[in-house]
Amino acid sequence: MAYSRLFIALKQGCEGYGKDQRGAVGRCIIESRNGTGRLALQVQGLRNDNDYRVCILSDNDYAEVGTHLYIDSSGHGGLKWEFSFEETGIPVSEIKACAVLVRDKAPLIGFTDGEYNWQKCLMAKEEIKAAEVTKITAEPQKSNNDDTDTAYPEKEKEKLICIINELDEDIKEIKEYSRIGSENDIDALFSKNTIKPFGDDGITWVRGNIKELALIQGLWKYINNPFVIKGCRDYRHLIFGKDNDNNFWLGVPCKYDSDYRLEAMLQGFTEFKSEDNRPLKNNEFCYCIMKC
Repeated sequence: MAYSRLFIALKQGCEGYGKDQRGAVGRCIIESRNGTGRLALQVQGLRNDNDYRVCILSDNDYAEVGTHLYIDSSGHGGLKWEFSFEETGIPVSEIKACAVLVRDKAPLIGFTDGEYNWQKCLMAKEEIKAAEVTKITAEPQKSNNDDTDTAYPEKEKEKLICIINELDEDIKEIKEYSRIGSENDIDALFSKNTIKPFGDDGITWVRGNIKELALIQGLWKYINNPFVIKGCRDYRHLIFGKDNDNNFWLGVPCKYDSDYRLEAMLQGFTEFKSEDNRPLKNNEFCYCIMKC
């Protein structure tokens, strides 16, 4: 059974993304077993107002990690990703670096065997993508037969109509949930029947769904968070809170696990609370809470 393990220490690659003067650091561990890869990343000291992406790089190519990196208010973040080396196109032996990127800049980057011109592989792949987009969007050549029905058989036209209808519904939904931070939408959200999951804690709580995360600025980025998605899927709801100082809160239903507390905190959740503030026990229902 073939097994290998890479440890990559990440250091600050450019200025302007550190939370404070201490700068940012991180570490990445990549494990390979029979063609299957597992990546674990932890970072600290980054600002949380940027959209970060994580990539593994070779000499002439890169692969983007399929899990989003979220940074909490203390500057900490982490992710785990399982993948196939065949799908990334980069064998473990050819991995030269791991980088936390904002566009073409690297707030954090680490190398396996010394620094090199890693930007060139980003540029090369982006040029290939641009060429593919140009090819796809270019006007197609006219057929010798101008008969539309011959060029597009009935079944193909039906498929095209279905795709257009699906896109139309997606666009309507995006428009509906793109009004981030609108006072009217927030007022409507908190005009629902209120609940008191933790007694009289000075916070107005309501039940909601995952799409309503988009209505609260600062929480919309968690709409694709696996932990939030799992909690909402398992228990059919999330809870949203608003206090007297107009701070917003998010509660994700889950079963308490003391070993999971650190990972939850890395994602921005500061505490676990049981209903009516009872003492928590492992495997007991509770909410994982964060303040926006």
